[in-house]
Amino acid sequence: MADVKKETDRLNTEDGVELFWRSWVPEKPAGVLLIVHGLAEHSGRYERTASHFAERGLACYGFDLRGHGRSEGRRAHVDRFADYLADVQAIRSLVARNHPGLPCFYLGHSMGGLIVVLRVLDNPSELNGAIVSSPLLAPHPSAEPSAVTKLASGLLSKLAPRMLISSGLDTSALSHDASVVEAYVNDPLVSKKVSARWFTTTMEAAARARQGAPGLKVPMLLMQSGDDRLVAPDATRLWAGAAPHHLVDFEWWDGFYHEMFNEPERARVFARVDRWLGERLPGYHA
Repeated sequence: MADVKKETDRLNTEDGVELFWRSWVPEKPAGVLLIVHGLAEHSGRYERTASHFAERGLACYGFDLRGHGRSEGRRAHVDRFADYLADVQAIRSLVARNHPGLPCFYLGHSMGGLIVVLRVLDNPSELNGAIVSSPLLAPHPSAEPSAVTKLASGLLSKLAPRMLISSGLDTSALSHDASVVEAYVNDPLVSKKVSARWFTTTMEAAARARQGAPGLKVPMLLMQSGDDRLVAPDATRLWAGAAPHHLVDFEWWDGFYHEMFNEPERARVFARVDRWLGERLPGYHA
């Protein structure tokens, strides 16, 4: 296992939002992994995940999306979903400066998975592959807002776009590991609400991602938790079926809850990702 240097800092996006980022960098990295977190959380929750891949040869970078964690911005709010994609661009530029010429991979979870899917579809030349876990391509049917809620959110998105409403997140559906759920509930950097505009713009982004599957141009390891109650597992399966088959490796984790990297059986997930990376990146110590 490689020795890993950890660093934290801040940078500004093109529209002036200050983002907090952190890195885990081995002495001689074979490539770069850029991690994009999910809704209402932050990069600090990926310490174990980033450390795993950094110890095997990847320079790992995580950051807090605008309105999340230690970054600037109104909590869990965006005027346009494209603002999240711009945040990725800012960190991708930092990575390119720090590690010129190294292969780059993205890892996105949940809403971060949706962001990575759209970024991959829009900018395939900027990376060598993507790892996506339980992406927010559609809400789980049990978490699907009612018609009244959707109508109200649509009106608020226009009349009071920054008004915060409860995210309605079922924290018990995050992981079978009770310590993970407890840490999430007690984390002061985790948001419990989202803005009305966030809801409408995210649903529009998810629809665009679903339609874009045939346009995938880079290798992707797409993984879905079978007992996920926060996003719709079948939406991920359908996306995998619609994307070019030679580019997508689809893994279904039967019985897993939403955060597969935080499940008690996470060693199986890490081993699967290690194998996929090892097949594509010389120098990765799978």
